[in-house]
Amino acid sequence: MIYQDVVIVIPAYEPDERLLELLKNIRDKENHAFDIVLVDDGSGVEFASLFATAQSNYACHLQRHAENKGKGRALKTAISYILDNFPNAKGIVTIDSDGQHTYEDMMKCLAEFLQHPDSLVLGVRTFEKSVPLRSKFGNLLTRDVLGAMTGMNVSDTQTGLRVIPMSWLPKLLTVEGERYEFEMNMLLEAKEENIPIREVGIATIYLDENQSSHFDVIRDSIRIYKVFFKYIFSSLFSFLVDIVAFTILISLFNGLSFSAVTLASILARAISSVVNFTLNHKVVFKQGQSNSAIKYFTLVVVQIALSSLLVTVLGNALTMLPISVVKILVDGTLFFVSYFVQKHLIFSGGENENQ
Repeated sequence: MIYQDVVIVIPAYEPDERLLELLKNIRDKENHAFDIVLVDDGSGVEFASLFATAQSNYACHLQRHAENKGKGRALKTAISYILDNFPNAKGIVTIDSDGQHTYEDMMKCLAEFLQHPDSLVLGVRTFEKSVPLRSKFGNLLTRDVLGAMTGMNVSDTQTGLRVIPMSWLPKLLTVEGERYEFEMNMLLEAKEENIPIREVGIATIYLDENQSSHFDVIRDSIRIYKVFFKYIFSSLFSFLVDIVAFTILISLFNGLSFSAVTLASILARAISSVVNFTLNHKVVFKQGQSNSAIKYFTLVVVQIALSSLLVTVLGNALTMLPISVVKILVDGTLFFVSYFVQKHLIFSGGENENQ
């Protein structure tokens, strides 16, 4: 494979002269006949001349959205165009239009991709004191949330500099997300599809305190963390069902023996687990192998055993606490264990080696 087997993709919304500087830099320095797909994500008529210059002076394949649809949709538009027009390409490299990524860093990522053509290559930044607070905080938080959700060790989850194998492009068209959350979902999909992830260190460039960024801290963060939020809602709702059922049943059994607690736990969990499995399978993770139900209810049995044992022991030891409070404390702890098991083993398409 050679460099010109990779197509450059640049999504752009209301860009400035830095887009043209990037294109000039690529064309001036390249020894490779790169094809460049530029997507105008509904920037409006006032930006038409800039895109026309990019198309005529720098030989870009220009794709347009009539209105702003988001970075994720712009990337999908480019992917569809490349699948139709460059079927022999080996991959694509996505690069931002705002000057955050350099030609030299792009080439470093491409060099890594040429050595590992089946991997997703990320150009990752370091977040030093000079990085704008909202960018630093948002990226580090997203990194930690991703690590907690999946066990993946990705140091820069929001980087727009990525080299993606051609074989993976059709699948990416089905990945949820029309805006910035698409890039996070891409990482989750890489894990599900066993796509190795490789990181290449790049320069950390934030111009004008990153004022040109169209990232909406609140709205786009909610989209990015949506999977985790949905899981929390699903679990809390099921947790409430479980606690209410358990409290009613244990009062009917009128005792704190291990057998009474176990029976109440089994009946309560039988009700709540059906609710929880349905929500997680259909709404939260939206995937799973054919034996997901078997694995899920095996997890439920293990949780019931642990919960019953711990509630019995702690309930008799901490007599000053109502049994329902003890139950909440125990199952609240098991909540996090359950999340990891479900994400990694039950509703996962397989293991991924993050490199």
